[in-house]
Amino acid sequence: NPSFGGAGNTAAIYIRGIGQKEFLPTVDPGVGLYVDGVYIARSIGGILDLIDVERVEVLKGPQGTLFGRNTIGGAISITTKKPSEELGGKISATYGTDNRFDLKATVDLPISETFLSKFSVAYLKQDGYVKRDDGIDLGDKDVLSGRASFLLTPNEDLEINFAIEGSRSRENGPALTLIGINLGNPIDPDTPPMAVIHNVGANLAAGGGPIPCAIPPAPLNLAVPGCYDNRYVYDGAERTSGTAPAFSNTDFWAANLNIDLDINENISLRSITAYRNLDAHFARDGDHSPFRVSQFEDFLTQEQFTQEFQILGTALDERLNWITGLYYFKETGDNDNELDFTVSRFRSGGAYDNRSLAAFAQATYDATDRFHITAGVRYTDEKKKFKPDQIIHQNYFAGSGHPQLDAPFMQAGQRVLPFLQKELSYNNFDPYLNLSFDMTDDLMVYASYSEGFKSGGFSQRVFPPIVAPFTAPAGTPDIDLIPTFLPEFVQVYELGFKYSGMEGKLRLNGAAFYTDYSDLQVQVFTSVAPITKNAGAATIKGFELEMQATPADGWFVEAGIGYLDAGYDAIDFATTFVDINNRLDRVSDWTLSAAISKEIVLGNSGTLTPRVDWSYRSEFENDAFNTPQIHQNGYNLLNANITWENADENMSVVAGVKNLTDEKYLITGIIGDAFQSYEGLFDRGRQWYVTARFNF
Repeated sequence: NPSFGGAGNTAAIYIRGIGQKEFLPTVDPGVGLYVDGVYIARSIGGILDLIDVERVEVLKGPQGTLFGRNTIGGAISITTKKPSEELGGKISATYGTDNRFDLKATVDLPISETFLSKFSVAYLKQDGYVKRDDGIDLGDKDVLSGRASFLLTPNEDLEINFAIEGSRSRENGPALTLIGINLGNPIDPDTPPMAVIHNVGANLAAGGGPIPCAIPPAPLNLAVPGCYDNRYVYDGAERTSGTAPAFSNTDFWAANLNIDLDINENISLRSITAYRNLDAHFARDGDHSPFRVSQFEDFLTQEQFTQEFQILGTALDERLNWITGLYYFKETGDNDNELDFTVSRFRSGGAYDNRSLAAFAQATYDATDRFHITAGVRYTDEKKKFKPDQIIHQNYFAGSGHPQLDAPFMQAGQRVLPFLQKELSYNNFDPYLNLSFDMTDDLMVYASYSEGFKSGGFSQRVFPPIVAPFTAPAGTPDIDLIPTFLPEFVQVYELGFKYSGMEGKLRLNGAAFYTDYSDLQVQVFTSVAPITKNAGAATIKGFELEMQATPADGWFVEAGIGYLDAGYDAIDFATTFVDINNRLDRVSDWTLSAAISKEIVLGNSGTLTPRVDWSYRSEFENDAFNTPQIHQNGYNLLNANITWENADENMSVVAGVKNLTDEKYLITGIIGDAFQSYEGLFDRGRQWYVTARFNF
């Protein structure tokens, strides 16, 4: 998903209807992303082109006890492969649609019996698929990344893993297009209607008279070239008429040190130390026209340091397995937003400083050979600081005498928010309880209860300025003019089972859950940009069923089904303009998937494996207002590929097609209430590719 500002490599992860698509450092995600046990705090740069992955775990439901920060929806845990004891490596190359070219290489280089190393590099390149009238292609990819990891084992009780990695992307930004313009009233009546204001000015510049395109139901009037209207909506065509700078540049580097020490047969220590540095600069044209209705430029820097200490052990003849630990997180940086709108050019954003401390413990006790009890708790203490550095550079209506647009608080040099540092503090206990019973050697059933919380934060996107006594009550202390929102909380009840039988040929996992959501953080677009507010309460309940089977030699079948019933229980309409009957955004009632593959043995010529996979997602909304223009109907996706592998299993070729039926669907949509426009990011459509791999 793209950010509102324009970063193209922003991860927006949702699990069981819970997530966050906002990229601002003053707002936290709802699903945690972890790489080798290290929390990745910011969603920008969160789409990781990892080269040598051992496994990816999708952990559903609150993971507060062991994972901690902002995992109320769940967590994605990625574990990379450690260096190998044998000299070797692999290289792969891919060519495909829109001049896609991927090149990846990994080398394992053992230095001694106790010191191993692995080096990986990747280059990913692809043309964009939405063309601007000035020739820039949006939605492109141009990423260079590398990673070096080292494994030191001085003795059998001590293991030291160190890794350093970096990535550089130089892209044109997300493939957003203009899919609609609404020249009617904004959702929030206090929001300035930028498109109408622009069109009034265009009409006056054209000679006055009646307003030809500023208010509905006026038709297109091509005689007035300065009008911002549906002439820039291309009905699904992969085209846009933006002229403002468009780019998305991200650089990051990171290092992490993991140390595991066995004290004795029953107790071990683990230390996870990590540092991450992120520098991003991106810009885009939000109105997709030659005019200055909404143009964005963002600068984001972030430094992140984390330290975690764990003590792990067993007791009571290994019937009790336990872990306890301490966690420290520190994050600092700046996020400056340069904005150029119809009425004004100004800077938003500011400096942020986040700190989190946590202590946790969890234990599993085997009450009998078949009955197991797991209990845990985590205490978290967080402090957040934000110092807005927001100022109006230019008022395009200065001297006009307009009571709102030329108001005293709208003049150049006026602070949008006070230049003061505001601090927030939160603390919370997250408990966890799981009871599991092994019905047979193949079947386990369980019941669990968990709680989670996501930190509060600051609403840094503000306009018009919040200034007493004009846009805030007279006498309001300056520090109180900086808007904030509170943490949100979930309580989750879950019943489920796990089955692995038929000598490992059939696996079934199922779960039913009930989520009680309070102080729900909702992203609403009632100003010039999306802001986060505590809307009320919601309930999310549903079930999941997953199956993997090998019914016969060479055959592999997998399938899944998920159902969600999500809705608001209470909502503050006066502050959010969200109706209680609205659907939660990004939540589909139904998700289904299936795949089948067959390995065909060709004797000395190797194997041939065709595979087909299908998925379905029912309709969903892209915003809290359930705006029809960015509503996505249900859709099906069909992928197919065929893999040839030689008899020595060191060479393979894959040819495949993604989105075989060329389904056009919205990945995400953006409502611009103040700009009276709707943007959409559509999938690239059908893509073909050929990949060759060689192991040595």
